[in-house]
Amino acid sequence: MRHVILSLFAMLVFQAVSALPDTGRASIDIRRVKLHEDIDFWQQKILETDGRKDDLVFAVRDEDINLLITDLVTRGVNMVQDSIEQSKKLDHRLKVKYLTGLQHMLKNYVSGWQNRSFPPEKVIILYSQYMEMMDADLKGESMLPITEKYPYETGELLINSPNGIFFDAKGIKESKVELYRKYCAIHPRRILPSLEGYTDVPFADSLVRFAAHQDPNLFYDYAAATRTRVGQLIAKNDDPLVKAIRQMATSKSGRLYYPFLDEVMNGRQTLESINSVMTDSVKYYKLLVRTQIDYSQRLHRRDTALAYNEITRMLQRKAHEVFINEINALHDESDAVRFKILDPLGPKELYYLIVLGEDVIYTSSYKGVYNRMMERLTTPSGDTLLMSVQFDRFKKFIKMAAGYNKLDAFLASMPDSNAQRLMVAFARGLDKGGALEEAVDVADSYGSINTPAVKAIIDREVANSLDQSQRSGNKRSTVIYDILQTIFLSSKDSTINLSQKLGIPPVYTVDYASLAAGSGKVSQLVFFYGDKDGIDSYANFMSMFNNNADWKVTKSKEWVEIHSVKGKSVEIYANLPLDNSKGDDPDAKAQEHLLAFLEQKKIKPTIVIHRGHSYHVKYTIKQLPPSARIVILGSCGGFHNLDDVLKTCPDAHIISSKEVGTRTVNEPILKHINEDLKAGRSIDWIHTWKDLSAQFTAGEAKERFDNYIPPHKNLGALFIKAYTKAIGEEEE
Repeated sequence: MRHVILSLFAMLVFQAVSALPDTGRASIDIRRVKLHEDIDFWQQKILETDGRKDDLVFAVRDEDINLLITDLVTRGVNMVQDSIEQSKKLDHRLKVKYLTGLQHMLKNYVSGWQNRSFPPEKVIILYSQYMEMMDADLKGESMLPITEKYPYETGELLINSPNGIFFDAKGIKESKVELYRKYCAIHPRRILPSLEGYTDVPFADSLVRFAAHQDPNLFYDYAAATRTRVGQLIAKNDDPLVKAIRQMATSKSGRLYYPFLDEVMNGRQTLESINSVMTDSVKYYKLLVRTQIDYSQRLHRRDTALAYNEITRMLQRKAHEVFINEINALHDESDAVRFKILDPLGPKELYYLIVLGEDVIYTSSYKGVYNRMMERLTTPSGDTLLMSVQFDRFKKFIKMAAGYNKLDAFLASMPDSNAQRLMVAFARGLDKGGALEEAVDVADSYGSINTPAVKAIIDREVANSLDQSQRSGNKRSTVIYDILQTIFLSSKDSTINLSQKLGIPPVYTVDYASLAAGSGKVSQLVFFYGDKDGIDSYANFMSMFNNNADWKVTKSKEWVEIHSVKGKSVEIYANLPLDNSKGDDPDAKAQEHLLAFLEQKKIKPTIVIHRGHSYHVKYTIKQLPPSARIVILGSCGGFHNLDDVLKTCPDAHIISSKEVGTRTVNEPILKHINEDLKAGRSIDWIHTWKDLSAQFTAGEAKERFDNYIPPHKNLGALFIKAYTKAIGEEEE
């Protein structure tokens, strides 16, 4: 192999010499000394680009190739320099031109290697192409055949580079067109962003047609821009799909038509039929649901509709805007008033409000939608409902049902055999696709399932999937199912050390030293909101500290500071719940000013607490300091916001509620944590939860407490941490 490579090198050197006129020894003209020095500089730069302090270019793992590249950019380039300089047939102007081209070639190569736009091993081809282009330029021959022969990357450096020397060569214009054709073939998704400067190329119409079929969503945006050169090119194209997208994109209500692109293209809908329901938000939503179900059915047959994701996006948008936002906003009204907007909707329409409303729906809103969905089933059976929607997003539905304590009732609504098959399907195929959403959903759901038989089904399916993954050698699948099996076992056996077994930060404890963060003080940050619930919650919160000899309270205009007087130093900063009904969001400004104060004082809170309704929690999460080690979401359904917390604080221990957050549970949790901190003790979640359980022994109080999930039981969060760690090690 090495002999073949060296033979190739010999051929390239022969090309370098033979491409030039006869030579004879001559000294370097002083006018060109600087050019030779610049070339020498870039030769040395190439030797250093691999980060190694030696005289060998390390570009690839093949030693022979590295030797060839090293020889090429040192001895080979030197020979070309000498050939140019010593030629008696090249005048000063041409010598300057080709030496400059050689220098720029080396410089562009270094830049391309450093920014990873040019594979370093292709310098061999780059060198060869430069030799051929130099020869063609001397002979007055066209550059086009050479451009066609060589790959896009080398042509880009030699022809399209702003410092290229062949800008006036014969066939250079045609060569640029050829390079663009190659660029489009390599980067089909960049055709539209780049086409504005190439609308006059002979194959422009073909590119437009290809781009429309390749990515209709991106094409829509360019079709809407009628005044651009690309927009005008699109307007003249007679492809049916291009025409359909353009008609929608240039329409006033184009975005409302566009989700039905496939329906229009296949004659199942017309713009007129869609237009007839667009002014009625309920009818339009129902049409979206019917189309979504049809598309899901086609997906099972591996027939993906055009703009498939757009129908889901629009359906989610309308679910939020028209229905969920209204029933959320009316949370203080009677159910008759609050849920009246749902009267025209059937079970399938209500189902999509649930599965597409996870991020915005309140706990009470979910229950109202779920109950009406089940009541309106002609056949009161959950499996009938799922079949009617083609099992679209059924894993999300089950996860939410488990999180809101509705799963047992839902499974009980169908025959046992169907319920078992459903849960097997729920736990199967979690490694498909690139996303982890379904695996996290299963992990989250497991901790919320109360029926041992249902858990046993999931355990069995996870074990089977793990065995199959190991047998097939599928590493990603093995990681997913191994982590799930481990955390499921740990939820039933507290002797399993998840931190040790999964290689993640401690799960059961938070070390006191990490909370004190080197300052000797544990700093807490509490967010309150200025509605009635927030004002009441603040008063209840402050009752733990006012008139308490263990704490000193200092109140300012926008926040309160609470400092421990006895024991270890604990400081708590909480914004005042200033009345937000008066406009200007004074509570939001108080939070902003408090955060600025903490930053100025270099105070980094390691415990963050959210107090208030679930619809405020997104504002708390948005302002989470990365220093937080414990995050307490004392709101309804805080359990459903774990992923968002972990994006900012990947190692945070999170306490949350699956359902109603209540001060009767929040305060005892905070009091227990603060007592541990004042004593300088690390937080032990198993011990803490055991102590707290003794305070909530019966009735509604116990039910409310049982809905709170401690950090070591947040299985979805544990899964994300463990997977990130495992995959990171695998990639390394």
